[in-house]
Amino acid sequence: MRRGALLSLVTVLELDHVFCIVADPGEAARRLEGDGWVLDAGQAHRGQGTRNRRLLWSGQFFELVWITDVGEARANPLRLDRRADWATTGASPFGLAFRGRITPARSRSFGSTTHSDRASGFIATTSGSRNDPWCSCSKSRGEEMGQRRRRADGSMVAHRQPGELREVRVHGPSAPSLPPFAGPPIVYMPGPPALELVVGTQARARSVSDALAIVW
Repeated sequence: MRRGALLSLVTVLELDHVFCIVADPGEAARRLEGDGWVLDAGQAHRGQGTRNRRLLWSGQFFELVWITDVGEARANPLRLDRRADWATTGASPFGLAFRGRITPARSRSFGSTTHSDRASGFIATTSGSRNDPWCSCSKSRGEEMGQRRRRADGSMVAHRQPGELREVRVHGPSAPSLPPFAGPPIVYMPGPPALELVVGTQARARSVSDALAIVW
């Protein structure tokens, strides 16, 4: 049996995207664009008090996220304002999102559900303490998620990056609780909060913000 077929029997989830909340999106975007990366215009997240800009690869994408309305963020169950103020609150400023089908038993392994976004099909959950990266997982069927993905790609395809996302390195006080999944590996490293996106041959590295770097 081929590896891909075997993997499909073990897991029905795939890494969809990664995000990092930044305090100065203009400076973060300037550093990325200065190295040739192309960000899309992004969109506002109604009800969350946040906005994003994205880097797209063929299988995954990355979001720069920032707070645009503190009051709205405080009123939302996700409380991304706490994650934005991570240096003070100790909350993780990172997020990991998976697409595919998920069983009730697997959903419980993430911890308590905090938010449901029917439009995107994602269920946002937290595992362990707020120090852990924010995780989300879809309850939608693979076909439905594929349609959602194609709609998203349609708005971002002109901004697709060269190469692929090869590895995600998450630094923090504790390892994120993750389900079995396909896609680039997520590697935990103990230490102060930091997120590294590994693309290409690791010949160069760029610090994008206090907690974010891209390696290519």
